[in-house]
Amino acid sequence: MQMNDDLRAMARHRYGYGCWNAPYWFLGLEEGMDRGESEDRSERIAAWRYLGSRELDDCQKFHDRIFALIKKKNGLHGDDAILQRTWRKLLLALMAFSSGPPDEASLLGYQRKQWGCHSGETCLIELSGLAARGVNEDIPHDLFQKERIEFISAKIDERHPAFVIMYGKRSHGAYRKIAEKAKAVKIEESPFAEFLKCGSTILALTPHPVSWGPTVEDWKELGRTIRRLA
Repeated sequence: MQMNDDLRAMARHRYGYGCWNAPYWFLGLEEGMDRGESEDRSERIAAWRYLGSRELDDCQKFHDRIFALIKKKNGLHGDDAILQRTWRKLLLALMAFSSGPPDEASLLGYQRKQWGCHSGETCLIELSGLAARGVNEDIPHDLFQKERIEFISAKIDERHPAFVIMYGKRSHGAYRKIAEKAKAVKIEESPFAEFLKCGSTILALTPHPVSWGPTVEDWKELGRTIRRLA
């Protein structure tokens, strides 16, 4: 993969969407990409630079810019939006935690208007600053990973979110480094998640939301369990 200075800067300094003061954090390996985006990630670089080269962008504004550049409708936030597969399961956990409505229309409304927005309650971040079309794409997933792990860990210590859901078993080694100060919480309610506590923050290590096995009810139970532990 060809790496220019702009791409390296984005890989190092861009973490995702939302705001660091948000109480609900979601951490994955990397962000996905639309099929219409260029392999050189030029649209993402352009959107990032246009919006101020921030650590965290506003999710809707960032995608509005990308979809405008590739001349497509914003299928995540526009009038014709549909629930994104990964986000749907994370939203189910969030709604279960906050006792919010779990129906599809409510989840989609939250995704369109509140998910990862600067003024909202969610922080959506990634271990890698490079977006990918899939987990098997040959990109340097671990580029700047040590620095990013240290940065995310420090942010958790500084901001004390209510919870951080860290998803994708492939990344559990990195997540354990982020959570090295946390203490394990032994419970049996959630069959697929591992729980730790760092101060007042609940950390949950889970499979990826689109992985085979866990059910919709598992993700709802995850949210309810975090609420009981908080």
